[in-house]
Amino acid sequence: HQITIRVKRGEEFLDIPVEPRWAFPSSQGPTGITIGAQYPFTERVAVPPLQAIPMGFRATSDVMILARNQVIGWVKGGSGPEVAGPVGIAQATGEAAKAGVPPLFELAALLSINLGIVNMLPLPALDGGRLFFLLLEVLRRGKRVAPQKEALVHFVGFALFIVLTIVVTFADVSRLIGGTS
Repeated sequence: HQITIRVKRGEEFLDIPVEPRWAFPSSQGPTGITIGAQYPFTERVAVPPLQAIPMGFRATSDVMILARNQVIGWVKGGSGPEVAGPVGIAQATGEAAKAGVPPLFELAALLSINLGIVNMLPLPALDGGRLFFLLLEVLRRGKRVAPQKEALVHFVGFALFIVLTIVVTFADVSRLIGGTS
């Protein structure tokens, strides 16, 4: 649905209506806007705890909705997933730390939420994979998959995650050497 984005041009603030898209060119975002901090500034607003707590839940909900929308966008033909490994996360953490403590906490919260979501996916070697086997046992009316077979599935999944981590780390290092952020 349409959203309103507040931008600062010179000394004037403008409210601009924007309609997000599911499929967009790789050089643009869902709104056609690339956000960059040419002259960064942060507006700080202090609110009492009784207002801050619901705002925190709302921000968490918004992040989860964005994650869901990103996955839907991949399925509908938008740009593919942009992933970062430990090196990319360390770089993003360094950039967030330069911007101050609040952006660093926001990044930590974002990483925590994303890690929780990914961990619950029904993939071998993750908690969601274990839950999948438990659900399978329920559907089979208590008949359990042989522990050796389940262990093998989790081992193969873990090995694939290690390979994926190596590939993504290589891509992160290559990107850094190439000079892109």
